[in-house]
This record gives sequence, structure tokens and C-alpha cells, in this order.
Amino acid sequence: MNLIDAHTHLPGRSFGGKPRPIADLRREFANAGLCGAWIFTTDGLVMEAEKNNNILAEAVRGDRDFFEPFGTVNPHAGEDAAIRELERMRFELGMRGLKLHPWLQGFSLTHPSVKPILQRAGEMGLPVLFHDGTPPYSHPLQIAAVAEQVPSTMVILGHAGLDEAYEDAILACRRHPNLFLCLCGPSCGPLAEIVRRCPVDRLLFGSDGGFGSRVIETAIAKFHAAGLSQKTLQTIGCENPRRLVPKQPRRTDPPAQTHQHET
Repeated sequence: MNLIDAHTHLPGRSFGGKPRPIADLRREFANAGLCGAWIFTTDGLVMEAEKNNNILAEAVRGDRDFFEPFGTVNPHAGEDAAIRELERMRFELGMRGLKLHPWLQGFSLTHPSVKPILQRAGEMGLPVLFHDGTPPYSHPLQIAAVAEQVPSTMVILGHAGLDEAYEDAILACRRHPNLFLCLCGPSCGPLAEIVRRCPVDRLLFGSDGGFGSRVIETAIAKFHAAGLSQKTLQTIGCENPRRLVPKQPRRTDPPAQTHQHET
């Protein structure tokens, strides 16, 4: 089975980690059973988003057949600065999505920059993956409330609520057609319940790969232990991520539309 991991990380210096060669990371991921991965910055979530977006883009430059990089922006930088960086990520660096972490980045979903950032991401066809499942700013229903305001943007709950809030993640997924769940974190019981009650075409496989050893193998084993059919595994692990982030030539042309404010 082809398996694309929709939740992996480029190791950085945050959280006591250290950078690793991308060739080693790719080899580890492939040996674990992946044919591709969405990969996020870690250091960029706690410092210098622009610098760390550059580091991520350069790291995967020769491995874009395997890795799909997701950059980040800091809502606290203000709407204009955040959207300039979002556009640079898309059109200069070739990023394929946006990762936001309200808990680490310390912003509320009611921050005035959040909706415009999500709106512009949707205009550019970038899915937005949120860390979720940990209070105070990352509850699934908080993220669902802002997803409702940007119906043309694909919003992903990166942990499907974890075990503590998976019921709310199910509710959010069933209520909002632009909201997807990445099954990175829930244990076997909640995972099986999510798959049973949610549209399967809005679910993704994820592992938190890049943090520690055998993380991906453990996540794959959990999916099998949950008793999912091969057809369901293929839909979640390959078809859905390919649909959200299709393989295509990387555009480097300038944005067709620049962000403007009303005066």
C-alpha cells in the first residue's frame, strides 16, 4: 500500500532536538513504509518563521518527489506581514501548505490576523493544518469556528482532537465540509470511532514522524490494530492526501493577486 504521512517534522533545535540530514530522514521514513510525507518546520513555530521557512525549503529542495513542505507564519506579526510571508512561501519557496500551532505560537483563533491568513491561503489553494487537541487555544471546536468563516479553505485538525477531544473533532468534521481530520495521536479506540462516524474522504494518516524513533511504524501498527479495511487505509493514506496536495509542477511565478486592505 502506498502511504503518505500528512504529519511529519523537520528536526530542529527546539524541544531539545538537533537538525538531521534530509537524506537520513527520507531513508528512515521510506524504511518505515512511506512513499511520501508532508513535512513541517519545528523551529519556525517558536522563532523566526521566515528564516526557518527558508531552511525547510532548502532542506527538501532535492527531494520534492517525496516531501511536500508546509511553512508557517506568525499571526502576531500582523496581517500584512503574515500574508506577505504566506505569499512568499507559496510563490518563491514552493510550499504546498501552511502549518499553524496556536498553542506554541501563542495566538487565539480570534486574533484579527487569523481569518485573513486562512482566507488568503484558500485563495492560493494551500491547505492549513492546525495543531489541535491541547488547551487553551487549540480545541477542535475553536478551530472549527474559524474554519466555518473561510469555507473555501481546506482546514485540517492535525491531531483529530487527540483522545481527550476526539468527540468534538468528529462533531466538527461532520458539521463543516471544509474541515479534515489527520489521525495523528488518537489511540486505537477513538481512531476506529472517528473512521466509523466521519466521511472517510476527509481523513488523513499522520504519525508525528521526525520526533523519536519508530514513531511512524507505531502509527501504522495502530491503524492496522484498529481493524480498518485495505480500501479504507488506501483512501486515508494515499488518495486523500494526493487530492489535497496533488503532484504538480512547482510554480515560481509571482502571485496573480496581491493582498490589499480596505481603507
